[in-house]
Amino acid sequence: MNIEYYESFERELEAGLKKQATNSIKKFVNSFKDNDEISTWVWSYLPNLEKNRHSCIRYEIFIELVYPILKEGFESNDYRSTLWLGKLIQNIYQTKGIFEELGSLVEMDFYRKCYEIDPSNSEGKELLLKSILYWLSHCEHEWPAGILYAMDGATLEQCKIIKKEADFALSIACNENDRYFVNLFLNKLNLYEERLNKQLN
Repeated sequence: MNIEYYESFERELEAGLKKQATNSIKKFVNSFKDNDEISTWVWSYLPNLEKNRHSCIRYEIFIELVYPILKEGFESNDYRSTLWLGKLIQNIYQTKGIFEELGSLVEMDFYRKCYEIDPSNSEGKELLLKSILYWLSHCEHEWPAGILYAMDGATLEQCKIIKKEADFALSIACNENDRYFVNLFLNKLNLYEERLNKQLN
């Protein structure tokens, strides 16, 4: 591995020299000797990661170096690799074919998998809770008109799925504000279910 190519890439990017930066990053990617060298660099790079304004890392770095290491780890139930796939979800969404290759999992799914691997790890648990709360806030954002599931009003069956998620969030939430939000959400969900039941009867 020739780190000088990476340093050139950063300088050129900073100076707005896009063509030269692309050239340098390609040279950097091609300078690795083997998979072990890639793995060592990836695990030193990720903790100090700088994402762009779209919450993505550079395409060439992701597709050629980071993703193959994370995919291999994910397939062998490695906690760290699974966690980073959740953190780099925007790269997954924006790189053709990778979302499907990983089983069409969304951010919440990767963090849930982390929780299944090691429920005692606080970082994964917090990220899972955060993604569930974000989803619940989407579900309720048209309230009092209704509760959403994806972009449509939730059916009674979908309400059960939403309730299960909300109950789970309540079980792992330590923060009083988070618990308050979930309890308030569950009240709205109950009212919405009552409304749906009345329409059916």
